[in-house]
Amino acid sequence: MPHPPAETLFPSTRWSLLHRLREGSEEEARAALEALCRAYWQPLYCVARRRAWSEHDAQDAVQGFFEVLLRRETFATADEGTGKLRQLLLRAFDNFCTQQWKKTVRQKRGGGAEHVEISDHFNAEEAERHFQRSGGGAGSAEALYNREWANAVLERSLQALREDYARRGWQERYNLLVGPLLQLDDTTSLEQLAASAGMTAGALRVNLHRMRGHFRDQIERELAITIDSHDPLLIRQEMTELFKAFT
Repeated sequence: MPHPPAETLFPSTRWSLLHRLREGSEEEARAALEALCRAYWQPLYCVARRRAWSEHDAQDAVQGFFEVLLRRETFATADEGTGKLRQLLLRAFDNFCTQQWKKTVRQKRGGGAEHVEISDHFNAEEAERHFQRSGGGAGSAEALYNREWANAVLERSLQALREDYARRGWQERYNLLVGPLLQLDDTTSLEQLAASAGMTAGALRVNLHRMRGHFRDQIERELAITIDSHDPLLIRQEMTELFKAFT
């Protein structure tokens, strides 16, 4: 008997954040929205800036979009068979920017609209730096969106790795190895780096190998938050999508 496509095996986990936004309690809806903000505010900001909007208008558009999500004014009849939640969010944001955001911003500034605090996830200066590094939004909006989603996952994972190493008392090890981990310096060999730290090259390679494993673990944790699931198959699929975003 043929197996069903992987895309249809786990719709409840792949889309559970949306389920909680549409059908959950107020507390569940806010928790789901926070997970979405964590994953997508930076990509959506870059997409808004690609429209040649000002930094302020792009921030307002992302803020207004998440407020609409919390009020459950969109996705009410979203079809899970149409694709991934990530792509649905992009289409919904594009529609929001085209038709709704000015009205929503006026309502927000005039009062009466429920406010969503996304400052814990929204660093406007960092988001703008990402947009400028992208070449001002060169390429398609979807490619920019996917790449910024992947960048945000990697940055949160690296921050979690840094904090984990600091808690373990391994800050010096982190500082020593983060360059080779991210391949930031092509001029210093591992042998030279090991000698500068008073280590053998073999010991440094072992520590670097372990750090790569720790980094991958952190990436998988971030992806699990994004898809609201710890299913290994879904996480592997998201890992594949993450690396595809840079090709």
